[in-house]
Amino acid sequence: MDDVLAEADYFFEVSYEVANKVGGIYTVIRTKSEQMLRYYGKNYYTIGFYDPKQAKVEFEEKDSKAFAGTFAKLGKLGIKCHFGTWVSARGRPNCILLDISGYRGHLNDIKTELWMKYKIDSLRSDSWFGDPVVWAYACGMLIERLKEDLHLKRVVAQFHEWMSGAGLLYLKSRNVKVATVFTTHATMLGRSMANCSDSLVREIEDGLKKGRTVDPRKSYEYDVEAKHLTECACASECEAFTTVSETTAREAEYILSKRPDVVLPNGLELGKYPSMEECIYLHRKCKEKIMDFLAGYFKPYYEVNLTDPRIMFISGRYEVRNKGVDVFVQSLARLNNELKEKKDKTDVFAFIMIPASTKSENHEALENLSLFSDIKEYVDDLSVDIRASMTGSLTSGKTDMKISDYLTDYQKMDIKKLASAFKSRSGGAPPLCAFELHNDGGDVILRMLRENGLLNREEDRVKVIYYPAYLSNSDRMLSLSYNSFVLGCSLGVFPSFYEPWGYTPLETIANGALTVTTDLAGYGKFMEGKMKGMKDTGIYILKRNSKKDDDIVGDLKDIFSAVVKMDKSEILSRKYHAKRLSLVADWKNLAANYVVAHNMALEKVK
Repeated sequence: MDDVLAEADYFFEVSYEVANKVGGIYTVIRTKSEQMLRYYGKNYYTIGFYDPKQAKVEFEEKDSKAFAGTFAKLGKLGIKCHFGTWVSARGRPNCILLDISGYRGHLNDIKTELWMKYKIDSLRSDSWFGDPVVWAYACGMLIERLKEDLHLKRVVAQFHEWMSGAGLLYLKSRNVKVATVFTTHATMLGRSMANCSDSLVREIEDGLKKGRTVDPRKSYEYDVEAKHLTECACASECEAFTTVSETTAREAEYILSKRPDVVLPNGLELGKYPSMEECIYLHRKCKEKIMDFLAGYFKPYYEVNLTDPRIMFISGRYEVRNKGVDVFVQSLARLNNELKEKKDKTDVFAFIMIPASTKSENHEALENLSLFSDIKEYVDDLSVDIRASMTGSLTSGKTDMKISDYLTDYQKMDIKKLASAFKSRSGGAPPLCAFELHNDGGDVILRMLRENGLLNREEDRVKVIYYPAYLSNSDRMLSLSYNSFVLGCSLGVFPSFYEPWGYTPLETIANGALTVTTDLAGYGKFMEGKMKGMKDTGIYILKRNSKKDDDIVGDLKDIFSAVVKMDKSEILSRKYHAKRLSLVADWKNLAANYVVAHNMALEKVK
């Protein structure tokens, strides 16, 4: 689609997550923006929600003389517009952030209008609905006034998710000649149903076969009626309805009663990720840091095998069922039992990187890691003196030296003290969680680990580290960014039951690790079509559609077993293959789909 030409003169991209990191849509727009600039140049504008804390990092305010008149009109209504650039987005696109703090008092009027015109029932809605609706409505007012004040022709506005939907409906209800595109990245009702039921996929397929759509009353059962009805209205009213995968397209057809016009698969700017050669170098460097963490975390209690260990992880939102955390844990338990039965001495380390509410780092773990760091630092200091002394001995022809020959009595005493302090917890078991949780007793993931016998005992071959915090170079535990952590791992596991797209598998292979996705995830379904007939790709697509949980757990365990048995050369070969396959989801190949949707919408307005 490289030959697609943008027919619009102006493109406004509206999302609550512009310069405001909340979830995956932030990544979609931030990484895609450079390609949008290729098509629309200086007439590409991102519009977002003004959050002062986020704006300090994400946004650089600039002079807005061209928009001064429009901004002044909105300012009198209590809507303050900030113009500038989104500095963390690719290409630093134009950005307008709306501060609605002076306009919130109009919420009830807006909700009344949405009921009267579109039958959106928001009587039971809370602030999670109210703030986005007021902001989105203000976005609609902004686009309307910019079009009028600046006499803009051929304008396309794309609205992402229900949170921006009131802006689209504002434009439609006033017959503003703007071509609108609505993108649902996941339906609210579908996500809610998936989190509570095993039968969503079956219900969708059965319903579509029979020409039926979801019972509208279901949204009330899940308390999402206001958001669901907003999605339905936007899908119906827009000129072009889009979603991010074929999986979500079928969901939208059933849940929102409309088949999307265009599918817009999500991509990444894969040229920004390290090359495979760089990945090999960085893997060693980052794995060494992870191994230091593992040594400090486990060795105070018992010895672990850190000779070429398999390090795997799962990451994502705290949605145990939807993200497949339950399947991950059960499969690890089966792998643990299998390795113990075979008396295999391999140690597998599994990280669960699912953020939860934490009080602080686990004190015991932090103390162990600190002691390990002290030992490393002490050894580094000693090595300088020992190296010089050993060099002198060797050049004098002596070959029967012992390290202790080069240590003073004080140094020997210090070493004994450090070793004794480090091994003081010998015979115990490391904590399952690297942090103190606010709700330790009620944490579902901890309970699942215990119920499945993953207790970090010495005899367990699978060791688990539940890491319920966002990774950072400056933290006191792993001290790695997320991308650096992935670079140091063997396998990223994302056995999702509900995943409209799923960036994590793509990010994983882009960072040079193997990955698992599923045939129920948008990305998994996308790659399934690209990988037909291929073997040993390094991308495992776990079959979840129409399969029993017990079989799914067994299949995932088999993948784990295969990866554990692989030697370094086989893993490296598969990493190369996966890295090459990542390129099919580069924005350079996918961004044109957006322009197709924009042109379609513009044609309908004409």
